[in-house]
Amino acid sequence: MESLTNMQNATRLNRTFEDPVSNSVNLNTELNLTMTSNITNLTDSEVIVVDFRQFYKYGFEFILYGYFMPVWASMSIIMYALMITVFIRYGMTSKTHICLIAIAICDSVSPIAPTSIWVYFFAIKKHFYYLPFEWCKIYHYTTEVIPQFFTYTSYFITIMMTVQRYVMVAHPFKAEKLCSKTVVYIMIVLCFLTSVAIRLVHLFHYKYSETTVPGIDNANTTMQACTFSRPDWMPVSFYTYLGFLMTAQTIIVGVIPCTVLVVSELLMIRAINVRSAKREAMTSKAKGQSKNAKSERRLTITTICITAVTLFYMVPVVIIQVIDVLVLMFDLDIGDYNNLRTAIVVLNVLYWMCIPSNFFITCCLSREFRCGIRSLFI
Repeated sequence: MESLTNMQNATRLNRTFEDPVSNSVNLNTELNLTMTSNITNLTDSEVIVVDFRQFYKYGFEFILYGYFMPVWASMSIIMYALMITVFIRYGMTSKTHICLIAIAICDSVSPIAPTSIWVYFFAIKKHFYYLPFEWCKIYHYTTEVIPQFFTYTSYFITIMMTVQRYVMVAHPFKAEKLCSKTVVYIMIVLCFLTSVAIRLVHLFHYKYSETTVPGIDNANTTMQACTFSRPDWMPVSFYTYLGFLMTAQTIIVGVIPCTVLVVSELLMIRAINVRSAKREAMTSKAKGQSKNAKSERRLTITTICITAVTLFYMVPVVIIQVIDVLVLMFDLDIGDYNNLRTAIVVLNVLYWMCIPSNFFITCCLSREFRCGIRSLFI
C-alpha cells in the first residue's frame, strides 16, 4: 500500500502549487479549499486530499504511468502468453514450469486494472489535478488493491518456487513427497488466498468524502475532489493505523520474504555446486550428463536468476517501506515527503519492467523453449 500525503484539515486551506505538466489552471497562485461539512465535523484532523500534483510533483510520473506503462504492460502480456503457450503445447509441465506458468498469469493480470485507469486519467483526459469524488473508490481499488492481489501472489509463488527448487537440488530423495505437483497446486492457491487476506483490509480502511476545490479547466469554477480519512469503525488515529499497517506489511511482505529468498538463493547456489562436483566425479569416465540432468540443472539456474531479479527490485522496495514506516511512526524528517512518492513511482515502474525478465531468462537458458517459440512463427 502506498502511503499518501498528509494534508491538514481546516475550514479553509491556502496552498501554493507548481504545476509540472499543464498550465490550464494558474497553479502558482493560492488555491482556497473549502471543506464540506462531512469533513470538518470529523473528530480528528487527519484528512488526505487526493491531489496528483502533490503526489507526482516532477511531472514525469504522469508520462511513466500514462504512456510508458500501458505499452510495456501490453508487451509483457504478449510475451507471457507466448511463454504459457509454449509450455503447455510442448509438455513443459514440470513442477518448476507450473510455478512459472502461475507467475506468468499473475504478472499478466496485475497491470491490467491500474494501467487502464492511468491511461484514462493521464493520457486520455490529461487529468493532472484533484481526483474527482466519483472516482474515489474506483481509483483506489484499481491502483492499490486489486493489482496487489496478483503481484503479491506472484511474489509468494516465486518464494515457493525457490524453496522448492532448493529441496529438489539439496534433498532429491525428499522432493517427490515434499514437492509433488499436488503440493505445488495447493501452495499456489494458498499463495493467492494469503495475498487476498493481506490486502483485504485495504478495501475498508478509508472513509471517502468530498471537498470543494477550484475547477480543473477554469479557476473560477469549482469541483468536488476526493478525500480519504479515518473510517468510523477505526478506534485509533488514522496515521497511527497507517503506521501499524505499514509496519506489519513491511515485515510480512518485505523483510521476512526477502530474507527467505536470500537464504534460499545462497543455499541453492551452494547445493548446485556440491551436486555438480559429485556428478563430475561420478561421470568422469562416462560420456557426460544425461539429458534429464542437464534439463534439471538449467531449471535450477533459471530459478536462481529469477530469484536474483526479484531481490533486485524488492530490496529497494523494502528500504522505501522502512523509511515510510519511520516517517509515519516516528516523524522522521526526510525533507519533502512527496519525493518518497516519486521514489515509489520509480520502483513501481522498475517492478513492471522486471516482469518480462522471466520470459527472457527462460529463453536464454532453455533450448527447448527457444525451439518452441521459433516453431510458433515458422
